[in-house]
Parts: sequence; C-alpha cells; structure tokens
Amino acid sequence: MIQILQQLVTSVSVGGLYALLAVGYALIYSVFDFTKLAFGGIMMVSAFAGYFATKLGVPTAAAMLVASAAGVLISVAVELLAYRPMRKRNANRLFLMISAMGVNIFITNLFLCLFGANLRALPTGFSSNTIALGPLRIGVVDLLSLIVSVVALVLLTFFLYRTRAGVTVRASALDMSTAGLMGIDVNRVSLIVFAISGITAAIAGMFFGMKYNVYPAMGSISNKAFIASVIGGLGSLKGAVIGGFLLGILEIMVTAYISATYRDLVSFAVMMIVLIFLPNGLFGMGDQNKL
Repeated sequence: MIQILQQLVTSVSVGGLYALLAVGYALIYSVFDFTKLAFGGIMMVSAFAGYFATKLGVPTAAAMLVASAAGVLISVAVELLAYRPMRKRNANRLFLMISAMGVNIFITNLFLCLFGANLRALPTGFSSNTIALGPLRIGVVDLLSLIVSVVALVLLTFFLYRTRAGVTVRASALDMSTAGLMGIDVNRVSLIVFAISGITAAIAGMFFGMKYNVYPAMGSISNKAFIASVIGGLGSLKGAVIGGFLLGILEIMVTAYISATYRDLVSFAVMMIVLIFLPNGLFGMGDQNKL
C-alpha cells in the first residue's frame, strides 16, 4: 500500500506538467479550432533560456521568469510569423497544423545544431532533496512542480472567468467571427492566448529540466500533453487538467508495475480506446465544448 501511495505522489507531479501543456493545447484549439503542434519547441527554448540564466548566476526563481519571458516571445513570434499570415488568407486548418509541425522541427533542429545533443542539468541546488511525510518520500522538485502547476492553473481560471480580457477570450472561443463583429479585437485575443500558452510551456519546460535534463529533443514530452488533451476533450480546460493528471498516474503505474517499455504504448492505446467510445473525449461536447 505504501508503495502505491509513493507512486501516486510521483505521478501527480508528472500529471501537473502534462496538465499545464494540455491547457495550452485546449486554449489554442478552443479559439482557433486547430492544434498548435509547436509546443515542444517552445517548451525546449524556454528551458534553455532558464538554463543559461542559471549559468550566469541568476537564482532559480528568477530563471523561471526568464524562461517564461522566452516562452511568451517565441510563442507570440510563432503566431505573428507562422500562423497569422495563413489565418488572414483563410488557410485550411490542416495547413496550419502542418505549419506548426514545421516550426517545431525547425526549432528543435536549430538548437541541436547550435548546442548539440548533450544533456544539461539545471543547477537548482535541491534536485535530489526529498521531504519525508511518514513513510512517504516526496522530491522537492516534484512538490514544487505540483504547487506551481496548481497555482498557474488557478490563476488561469481566474483570468478567464473574472477579467475583461478573459471574457473576450471565452467569447472568441464560442465564435471568433461573431466576436469580431461585436467589436472584440481578435488579433489581440490571439496574442493573449499564445502568450498564455507560452508561459505554461515554459513552466513545464523548467520543471522537466529540473527533474531530468535540458536537451533539444526534450519537447517530445508535449506529445503526451496532446494525448492528455485529447483524452480530456480538446477545447476543454477541465478536460485538459483531468486528462493530464490521469495520464501522469497511468504512466507512472505502468512504469512501476509493468515496464517502462510499455508506457508509451499504453498511453496511445488509452487515447484510441477513449476516442472509439467517446469521440469528443471524456468531457467533450463537440462544438459546445469551449473552455
């Protein structure tokens, strides 16, 4: 029983990172009806920014802010340079997704050429420390990632449901064309959404780098967040969060009690099963499933 509880503690922190990335997927899909597949590259660039900041002597907390700023900049740049010109020409959503894949591949390979494939450890100073809660051992990084993830999700919920800018995002999610006719600046909304998604990717990237390492291919973890978003229901923030935590628990349990070899296989199998019986995900309601 203690071992199961220990695995659950670990899985919740991993699920929090998945939930952060999945929320970014949900935001983009709810407003633009296409999936932003460049999250991996944005997450990786942000983690590298945080890493180089710590190498210059910047404290870890301040490096998180540096990573978030980098995430916002690269995410907004992707929107302005890759997506907006295509959206203005009413490009097919499939082409937008292909463009996102191209951006992700370009960023990943650019950093691979510039910095190589070497693993870089974030010098946090507490990466191996643990806290004892009775028979349970909780890693400091795991605990911090869970707390920061939950706080970020709560702040995002407050922003969307308690601020004027959040109302414009939700209105655009329901119908962007109508929102534009009602006087909402949809270009401003797009910048807000992409900036938020950049912050969530940066936070996930920093904690992933603290827990494991920073390297150009680390963005592949965003594929798991996409699975979590699909399981929960694309476009649903609640579904993204729950899907992220469920996937984190599932993967850790499979790794602990079956084999790490089957972790990815089980994740994709669960997504396929959910889509067969619930095509819109656990909390999806088709076009009504908006934020």
